[in-house]
Amino acid sequence: MKKKRKCKKRIGKANALLYAIVHAILKRRYTKKYGISFDRSAVKDIKGPAVVIATHTSDQDHIISALNLYPIRPTYIVSEHFMHNPQTAGLLKLMHVITKKMFTPDVSTIMNIIRAKSERAVIVIFPEGRLSCYGHTLPVAAGTAELIKKLGVDLYLWRAEGAYLTFPKWRDKGDDRPGKINSFVKKLLSAEEVAERDVSEIREITERAIFHDDELAMAGVEYKSEAIARGADKILFKCPKCLREGTISTEGSHIRCECGLDATLDNKYRLTGAPFERINEWFEWQQASIDTDTERLASRVKFGCCKADGFMDPEAGEGEAYLDRDVFRLSGVMHGEKIEFSVDPEKIVAFPISPADHFDIYHNGQLIYVYPEPDRRATVKWVCFLDALMEKKRKALAEAAECKQ
Repeated sequence: MKKKRKCKKRIGKANALLYAIVHAILKRRYTKKYGISFDRSAVKDIKGPAVVIATHTSDQDHIISALNLYPIRPTYIVSEHFMHNPQTAGLLKLMHVITKKMFTPDVSTIMNIIRAKSERAVIVIFPEGRLSCYGHTLPVAAGTAELIKKLGVDLYLWRAEGAYLTFPKWRDKGDDRPGKINSFVKKLLSAEEVAERDVSEIREITERAIFHDDELAMAGVEYKSEAIARGADKILFKCPKCLREGTISTEGSHIRCECGLDATLDNKYRLTGAPFERINEWFEWQQASIDTDTERLASRVKFGCCKADGFMDPEAGEGEAYLDRDVFRLSGVMHGEKIEFSVDPEKIVAFPISPADHFDIYHNGQLIYVYPEPDRRATVKWVCFLDALMEKKRKALAEAAECKQ
């Protein structure tokens, strides 16, 4: 007797009635509180299957983009780590999201995206692969252009200018800064144009579309906060005056160093009293100052990993972490068992980060949170080191390509 073929599980969409109710509630709240304007002129023309690439500068981007795309019920590609959080897992299941292991091979994600295309879904991808911890977009993850080419559908861009300034990743929880957000969708390529262009052209179009500096885009706009600088020391680890690290603190509108530096951040996100006009400039300077050829990082760390129920245990163990240009190494004990591994940093690609808390890494398909001790603000230095290393590699590859021409 022939075995019956097992039916492939549909990706599906969020329940239309529930989605409409949630949309009505959130749109009223977000537009009134945060000054969001939605340009929806391109939305009426979006017919699935289609791909929307989205900039990722705030932790509210999924909500704002969903409000902008309504009545479309999009299929989001989201980091798997959200499914290990009981506060977000249930909601994301209702949204029928597709999960992705960040910066690690994940064939099941590609298969689910292809399945969503066959269901004529509008697929939303954050091609940077992680949320930026400052107000500038990050490099587009490798393989994005190849995926767009393979899908061969209409390609759109979504962006929310001012989202980072309203919801900086380094803010304390609930410390939002209402002001102005311009949210819009625009078409980049038709399916026919995607078919005509090669991968390198699609890559260039995608990278150009995603590139965004929120501080420049919303220059002069005021954002309400009684302590606008609070939390900036979660991402600013180096003083531009004395060049020491780990000596920055914030209070109200002030960013100070133990050496006497006292910079002020106003409600238009302009700096005075520092050799920079903007937070982004300070952040990029400190990252560029890292000498990946000679510097190395080492720290005692705590580990977080998933329990048997699938949710994250932030007290899973402890050990040591080490990083230089040639190797990233973790060793210690996790859930009572010894863990030790080394990997080429270039194979990691990037560390997703929760500033002043932890960074993420996958090992053998297992998500691990790494908490540097004793000062978890050091987390950002680990992220910047790897980003600086990868930027150096990208520049070397670009120079090599130019020499061949």
